[in-house]
Amino acid sequence: MKFRYQALLLAGLFCYVLPEAKVLDSLVIEGLSVNSPNMVRNSLEIREGKDLSTADIQESIKRLYSLGLFSAVDFFIITENDSAVSLRLKLQEFPVCENVEYSGNRKIKVKDFEEAVTIKRGQIVSDNFLHGIKQKLLDLYIDKGYNLAEVKPELIETKIPGNVIVKFNINEGVKVRVKSVVFKGNKEVKTARLERKFKTKESRWWRAGEFKDDTYKAHLDTLIMFYNDLGYLDASIVKDSVWLSDSRKDIFVEITVDEGKMYYVGDFFFKGNRIMDSDTLASKISLKKGKPFDKSRFEMSKYMVENTYREEGYLWVNVSDKRNFRGDTIDVVFDIAEGKSAIVRKIDVKGNSKTMEKVIRRQIDLLPGKKYKQSLMMRSRQKIYALNYFSDVKPDLIPNNDGTIDLVFEITEKDNIGQLQVGAAYRGENDFVGTFSTSIPNFRGAGQELKINLEYGKDHRDMRLGFVEPWAFDIPLSLSGELFYSRNVYNDRDTAQSTGFVIGAGRSKLKWPDDHFTLHGSYQLSYEKTYTDADTIKDANLVVLEQGLLSRASLKIERYDLDVPLFPTNGSKLTITPQIAGLGGDFMYFKGTLGYEHYFPLPLKFVMGSRSKFGLITGLGSNDVEISRYDLFRIGGVYGDGDLRGYDDYEFGGWYNSPENGLSMFTSTLELRYPVLDQQIYLGAFADVGNTWSGLSSINLGDLRTGVGFGLRINVPMLGIMGFDFAWGLDDPRGNVLDKEPNGFQFHFLMNRGF
Repeated sequence: MKFRYQALLLAGLFCYVLPEAKVLDSLVIEGLSVNSPNMVRNSLEIREGKDLSTADIQESIKRLYSLGLFSAVDFFIITENDSAVSLRLKLQEFPVCENVEYSGNRKIKVKDFEEAVTIKRGQIVSDNFLHGIKQKLLDLYIDKGYNLAEVKPELIETKIPGNVIVKFNINEGVKVRVKSVVFKGNKEVKTARLERKFKTKESRWWRAGEFKDDTYKAHLDTLIMFYNDLGYLDASIVKDSVWLSDSRKDIFVEITVDEGKMYYVGDFFFKGNRIMDSDTLASKISLKKGKPFDKSRFEMSKYMVENTYREEGYLWVNVSDKRNFRGDTIDVVFDIAEGKSAIVRKIDVKGNSKTMEKVIRRQIDLLPGKKYKQSLMMRSRQKIYALNYFSDVKPDLIPNNDGTIDLVFEITEKDNIGQLQVGAAYRGENDFVGTFSTSIPNFRGAGQELKINLEYGKDHRDMRLGFVEPWAFDIPLSLSGELFYSRNVYNDRDTAQSTGFVIGAGRSKLKWPDDHFTLHGSYQLSYEKTYTDADTIKDANLVVLEQGLLSRASLKIERYDLDVPLFPTNGSKLTITPQIAGLGGDFMYFKGTLGYEHYFPLPLKFVMGSRSKFGLITGLGSNDVEISRYDLFRIGGVYGDGDLRGYDDYEFGGWYNSPENGLSMFTSTLELRYPVLDQQIYLGAFADVGNTWSGLSSINLGDLRTGVGFGLRINVPMLGIMGFDFAWGLDDPRGNVLDKEPNGFQFHFLMNRGF
């Protein structure tokens, strides 16, 4: 408005004083301390020695304001005659920020202000800019519950002309808390249910009761969604009131609802479906006739109908619904425009700067020229994630004019997928050891894995050199090999030493039973020495050897369907591992294990998981079991063949107890996990059960030991996962029936595994 007023005033003045066009004789510029006169002159439309017009004056004023450097622009006539006029241009500059100061802030630190606002030295401080900074600071306080906070900007002149110190004087006030939340108009739904669903809560000793305006409005929408899911499709908020108490410390909330009537599920009909029969589509409806019409379930059912078509390649399917009301009952007609099936024209991979493209492509089950399937796309994404080389995998569908689609996988590679450790590490059974290890799971970007490991301590020594080629000859055939030497001392007396090699081969992408299965066979030849006395237990047909040559063949059958390898949230994993020792050498036995894991998501980001493991050792044919004590089953703690937290490492089994107690085992774990920071920090609660026995006939699932507790997992770059478990053993490990004394508290530290 100031610009418009000045322009009109000056134009009127010229029309009155200068009835004829005159030449600008001179221009004097005043008020500059920061900006140069030449910069101003170059920005003007008027020029000395040139004719002067009203339009030129208006354009000059407009240009100067558009620079964002001046708060006021004024033209004045100095002198004039019949043919010429001299003008004075008076400018008022916006100041320049020399420094920023905050005063009165106690609840929010200066670094939090600096992260939220951008104000730098040398920056022009305009009125609008200052108002925006003030508002951002107020928003920070509102987010913290300080709704009454006040922020007053102050500009303090410095010794340098045009420069100011920008000071924000803050009066934080008291933290406003919700004193009460009152619901009115609810006749069918109890107030207690509404209070549980409404996220803006009253202040109590166990919760803050903070009020945030933006989230409060979102919570009102959530309340209506809750009513809709109960069948009250016409529910609405008639009125909501929020007011402060006289002390301005408390907030009162009153919400009046109109519930409307409850609607029930009627019949579902399908129209326009030619590819899919109505029975198939009806099976995707999760609503039951006669039950309340749950809006969320209805939307999910509609999505599942659409997804049934997408699974068969009909990406452009359009499903519209028409609701017919019969009193309080709703019949639904789905009108389906099926469209044409989509054919994959090409598949692109982007973002892989370290990983060879073929490593990613061999995980993609969709093929160019084939019909698109939603499940194959989702599974391809899952398999790429399972490589554990990438932090994000985003598939995108790009339609083409000819009805085909292009599929693009946008890959985000992890910064450091390898591990290099030099220093010391803690091992639960051997205390601290010196370590040097490197693991490169994506060696040369070809998906190969190279491992070099050296650990040296008083009671623990381990040296390994291994290599894995997952796709030999560009077919799903893995080849692996490892040289190793290990020596462990337990309780300053029991020693286990092993020197040898392992070679293996595996096959993925099997066609039967399904392509989730993989097979991996291996052969180990090593010299084993336990430094424990040989023993023979005739009743168990068991011979424990002190040392000898181990020649063992193993087969691993695995069905892998987890969504991600690290902290999975959905899917399962089945592992069957039979081993036969006795292909030459001194040891002879059969050892088999069966393991199963399953995970599924819960509300609020929680994940429930379970895993169980069963193991059995028997002789080959009518022969006795000839085995080293180290290869017998042992559980307890977190370092054995199965988890049983709350007890000492290897508390149960054939290592510290009678050897025959290590011929069979069973463990099972139930966990509840929460991601504090996804893929980085997790909290979890767990319950473990398990025991070992002297053979198959001795297994008694009523004789299981129990441990419960909670833990923390932290994924540290270049180090791996660090785990801290706090557990309580609830049973007497000795199995004393007459005097059952709980084992008590145990702390467990572990590396590179979940809960």
